[in-house]
Parts: sequence; structure tokens; C-alpha cells
Amino acid sequence: MKEERITASDNKRLAKNTVFLYARTLLVMAITLFTSRVILSSLGFEDYGTYNVIGGFVAMFSLVSGTLVRATQRFINVELGKNKESDPNKIFCTSFYIHCLLALILVALLETVGLWYINTKMNLPEGRGFAANVTFQCSALAFLFHIICMPYHAVIIAFERMKAFAYITLLSAVLKLVISYSLYLSGGDRLVLYSSLILLEAVLLSFIYYAYCRIHFPITTKLRFVREKASYIKQMSFASYTFIGSIASVFATQGVNLIINLFSGVTVNAARGLAVQVQNAVTKFVTDFTTALNPQITKSYASGDKQTSIKLAYRGAKYSYFLMMIMAIPIIFKTPFILGMWLNKFPEYTIIFVRLTLMYSLVTVLSHTLTTLILATGDIKVNALMIGGLRLLILPFCYLVLKLGFEPYSVYYVLIIIDTISLFTRLYIVKYITHIKLLGYIKDVLIPVIIVSVIVVLFNYFISNYYNDDVLGVAIYCSLSFIISCLVILSFGMTQKERVSTLHYVSQKINKQRSSNENRNSNIS
Repeated sequence: MKEERITASDNKRLAKNTVFLYARTLLVMAITLFTSRVILSSLGFEDYGTYNVIGGFVAMFSLVSGTLVRATQRFINVELGKNKESDPNKIFCTSFYIHCLLALILVALLETVGLWYINTKMNLPEGRGFAANVTFQCSALAFLFHIICMPYHAVIIAFERMKAFAYITLLSAVLKLVISYSLYLSGGDRLVLYSSLILLEAVLLSFIYYAYCRIHFPITTKLRFVREKASYIKQMSFASYTFIGSIASVFATQGVNLIINLFSGVTVNAARGLAVQVQNAVTKFVTDFTTALNPQITKSYASGDKQTSIKLAYRGAKYSYFLMMIMAIPIIFKTPFILGMWLNKFPEYTIIFVRLTLMYSLVTVLSHTLTTLILATGDIKVNALMIGGLRLLILPFCYLVLKLGFEPYSVYYVLIIIDTISLFTRLYIVKYITHIKLLGYIKDVLIPVIIVSVIVVLFNYFISNYYNDDVLGVAIYCSLSFIISCLVILSFGMTQKERVSTLHYVSQKINKQRSSNENRNSNIS
């Protein structure tokens, strides 16, 4: 009875958090896609590509800081899971001072190695050196605020305050809308203006995260200096292993972007940047789902309920894939029309970049909750060395592929192959750490995913050509694809228990809405 009560409570909280995040995501996605079009039109292909490379270069360092964010969130969740003799304030303060030190080190690297690379190695358009340097400095300062703000971000997620998280990220999207309008009206150097406004946005959002946490979370109100070296060593030791994985992620994202720039120039970087915009819009649904789920996986494991933690990780992997698949497959089949409607004009390679980016995302999404489960155990050494080592191969292989004269989009074949191998390697690591049988993951996740994918892809292949490439035709096609995908997922992607639970939840929501409407009508009468 206790297990059922905990599970019901967790599911209710997870559903509530996910609804908040999805409502935000739909609106943010619409705003983001619109602002991307305005920004591309205002900057042009070359300046858009320049910002994408420089901003991406700075983002390489921010990905490294993500190792400590995961460590902060994990340790806070573990403390909260103990329910006694816990001191989450000590975890927060330790993390804050570590982030401050990290910020100083990484900014020093940016102002030395970063400036050298921008001014000597980067493939920039003629006469855009000054604008590129201003963009770099603005990006570096924004990055500084981003790092210092990270512990507050981790606290919001650890306490599962997804409603606040949704509002803040919605504000970020609105600010970008204001920025795009300012670019549209500007007559000066729009790249310099854009970089400056992005810096102002970063400063404002950092202050909002700080103020919200100070008001709502007592563990952030008192910044005390933690004198216990063991507290710093514990977090840094945990982060040191995830550091390898973060370096590998840097190589797989921004490192590949820099290599593309070396061989192809900023216009191709603009095409990849647009593909990443589409990827971010689609994967935002999945990110929101796993953001709401991850604290529960960690807390369940920390409280000793290993089976619930594993079950959540498996379901999270499967549902994450289905959520992404519903969005990604119609976009893959109708990429030229969607890009035409969205951007009107777009650089060469954008279509193939979008399609391969979404295929790559479908592969990687299966690993997200498995990684959370490994982090929850605290036994991350094997995962860091094996997965990090595998993904470190991405950069040299991508360089080799382009050096041999293959097309720029060929780098995605390298990414897909290596991350597919990483998925199965990570699965064996979970087995090694938790002593579970692999048959459970194969039966509960991989087989349903493969069956559903084959059916949905075949259906989309046959119906995609039956409707004209106009607004009405594509709208009908996408609607049919969504309906059929949901039916296939219910029929072949879920167990009987999951199907009943899902239908019951939807039925409850419909009845609740109907009752609300009836009460409203009766009050009006």
C-alpha cells in the first residue's frame, strides 16, 4: 500500500509539472520560431552564421559548467530524499562558491585562448573582425552571468517548481521577441546590437532567478562560507567524472560547429544553426518532460526505492522517444515546405541538416533518463570513462570525414553511429551498477519503440504525398500523422496497465473541464 501511495503522488506531481512545462513550451516554441525568422532576415546569412559560431564557441565553456549543475541538483535531491539530518544549504553554498571560481577560470581562458582563436583561426567574412570581437565579448559576459546563476537554476529544478521555471523561460522568449523587433527597426550594425541585447537579457534573467530563489527557498537566503574541505571535494569529485562527459558533449556540438566553419564557412554554420533551432523547438517537449521526471528518479534511488527509480527511468526513455517522434517525423517528411513557410529563404544544406538533426535527436533521447539513473547511484566513474571516451571520438572522425572531401552534413552520420553505440554501452553500465537484467529494457523500451517507429514511418511515407504542399494539405497531413501516431503508441507502445492509466488520466481531465464549463454556464444563467 505504501508503494502505491507514493507512486500515485509522484505521478500526480509529475503530470502537473509536465502540464505547466508543455503549456509554456507551445507558446515559447511559437515565439522562438517567429523571432528566428526575423533575426535571420535582419542579420543575413553571414552575420547569423558568425553569431552562431562565436556564441557556440563561448557555449563550449558553458557546457563544462553543466557538470557542476548536475552535481548540485543531484546532491540537493539526495539531501531532500534523506528527510532527516540533511543540510541542503551547505550543498547550495558549496556549489555557489565552486561556480564563482569556475567562472573566473573560464573567463580567463576565453580572454586568452578564445580571443586568439577568433582572431587567427576562425573563417570570418571580410571586414567583420570588429563586430566579431564585440560579439565575443558580449557572449563572454553573458556566459559569466549564466554560470553564477546556475546553482539557483538547479535549486528550482531540485524542488520541482516547474511553474516558476516555465514563467521565467517564457519571459526569456518574450525578451527575444523584443530583441528581434529592435533589430528590425535598427539601421546600424545589427550583429553588434544583437549581441549587446542578448547580454542585457542574460543579466536580467540572472537577477530574476536570484530574486525568486531568495524569496521562495530558504536554503538560498544565507550564503555562508563552508569551511569543510570534504564538502567541496565531494562535489568536485562527482563533477570531475561528469566533466569528461561534458567535454565530449562540447566536441559533439560546438566542436563540430567549429570544424564545419573551418571547411565550409559561416553560411553553412547558419544552415546548421537553423537546424539546431528546429531541434531545440522539438526537443523542448522532451526536455520539459525529463526535467519534471529527473528529480523523482534521483529521490527514489536516494530513499532506497531502487525499483521505482529504474521503472521511472525506463518509462521516461520510452515516453521521451514517443513525444519526440510525434513531432519529428512529420517535420522530416515536410521539411522543404515547413522551412519555406517559416523562413521564406534559407541557406544551402538547411533541409538535410534539419532532417539529420532530428534523426540524431531520436537516437540520443533514449539515453537521457538512463544517464539520470546512473547519476542518481553516484557510481559514475565507469560511465564517465566509457561513454566520455566513445564520444571523444566524434571530433576527430568528423574532421577526417570533412578532410576527405565529404559534404558538411556527413558529420551527422558520425554522430548517429557513435551515439547509437553509446546508448547500448550506457545500458550495459546500468546493468553493471544496478544489477538489473537487460531483458527488461529491451522488452519495455526498445521493442515498443522499434515497432511503433516502423508503423508510424510507413504510414507517414504513404500519406505524405497524397496532400499538396500548401497550408491546408500539410495541416491535414500533420493532423492525421498526430492521430495515427497516438493510436499506434496506445496500441503497440504501452502495456495494458500504462494504457488504462493514460486513458483514465485523459478522461479525468475531460470530465473536469466539462464540469467546469457546466458550472460556468449555470452561473451565467
